[in-house]
Amino acid sequence: MNRSKLSRRDFLKIGAAAGAMTLAGCAAPAAAPQQPAPAAGTEATTGPAAVPAAGEIEYFTYDLGPANQSREEMRDAFQAANPGAKVKVTVLPYDEMWQKVAALMAAGQPPDVMYGDFSLVRNALEGQLLDLTDYMKADPVLSDPNQFTVNMQDDIQAKYGTSKIVALIMGTWVPILYYNKDMFDAAGVAYPTEDWTWEDAREAARKLTKDDRSQFGMQLGTTFDNVGWMWWGQKPDNFWAIPQAFPETCNFNNPTGIGVMQVYYDLTHVDKSAPTPDEASGYSNYAGPFGAGKAAMYSGGDWDAGWSFRELPFKWDMTLTPKMRKDYRPALNTMVATNTIASATKNPDIAWNFIRFITATEEGQKLVGKGAYETPVLKGVAESDEVLKPEWAPAGYGARVKAASLPGPMFTPYPLNINLWEFPSKFLDPTVDNVRRGEMTPEQAVEYLDKEGKPYFEQQRKDTPPIP
Repeated sequence: MNRSKLSRRDFLKIGAAAGAMTLAGCAAPAAAPQQPAPAAGTEATTGPAAVPAAGEIEYFTYDLGPANQSREEMRDAFQAANPGAKVKVTVLPYDEMWQKVAALMAAGQPPDVMYGDFSLVRNALEGQLLDLTDYMKADPVLSDPNQFTVNMQDDIQAKYGTSKIVALIMGTWVPILYYNKDMFDAAGVAYPTEDWTWEDAREAARKLTKDDRSQFGMQLGTTFDNVGWMWWGQKPDNFWAIPQAFPETCNFNNPTGIGVMQVYYDLTHVDKSAPTPDEASGYSNYAGPFGAGKAAMYSGGDWDAGWSFRELPFKWDMTLTPKMRKDYRPALNTMVATNTIASATKNPDIAWNFIRFITATEEGQKLVGKGAYETPVLKGVAESDEVLKPEWAPAGYGARVKAASLPGPMFTPYPLNINLWEFPSKFLDPTVDNVRRGEMTPEQAVEYLDKEGKPYFEQQRKDTPPIP
């Protein structure tokens, strides 16, 4: 598959439904080995917590494009610091990875360590992921909240809604507004700032759109991301699925939900300053019109910078995503990148020391920053010039660290459920596309989503295994 023809999230979600369906048929995992005693911790600058026994582990990661090299460098650095410990890195397409994980879990022979996201929720619920709680508590670095930009023991991001820490956070993904400086300069429009609201962005987009559709003012990224960002940016009483972890129903039909849909409706249908779904699909490059130099702004994620924007053929920069309310900017940690360990691993000590090396040491975190797919979570590294000012990045690159460090709760803009991408693919994406085409009003859209979402999430709840 040619990833350059897709947005990052579009690429990931292609196989997610298939992977989730495969996971649904998993057999019970093999009996987990007795949990070893936590390794002794050291300062963040000294490498792994302890030299593990000799042995080999396998590390599954989905294809990260240019960031794949950083995974190889992590392996090499870890092995150099731990003679006798070997790490086999297996890179797979996103959908293929989850299918293979499911098959290996069912056979009781899973990979030792898995890089991933909430597609691992079912594995956490079925006890297939190693409980890292004691490791974390015993580690002087990981148990110190002052050393990290995020809550490393968050109920959603680290525990996946369970009572146990099953994921070790290694980096953050946050929303970013990218802009084509050449287009702004040519039109005499001032560059976006951190204080911009979506109304400011809308006004600029109108000025930067050409009547012949050869240039658009705004390109909106993947729907699932943008809906969540704009929702949380309105300071709602509740998130769009209640509760956020393992939702039972939808709650779109309210002022917040209408406000989100209004942004799509106004930009695309009313102002015609953003491409319709049909126009956007006509671009074969990464990030659609923006990546092709045909859109002045792009509402995307910080991963785009390292994934595909390093060699854009125009001058560009980035800043914080526009605010929905002028007086409010919440913490907007979209999601976090994590590493998990299979409970059936035969080498838990090596596995733990490897994922700890990536998260809790300067060497490992610098490699995360170098990969530029995630933003490091270790403060000393995340705030260093080495991460904030790589030679290829624009002046505003540090916005990704600032956005990840905003104070507030770590709400992810995704409802945590066993089939992460199914509801968006079946209902959310088509509905937003209809709003963009003007075939539904914002009010009709939220009414429809609640109507379809209620029975969907009720069934999801019935299918969800008991929370351990």
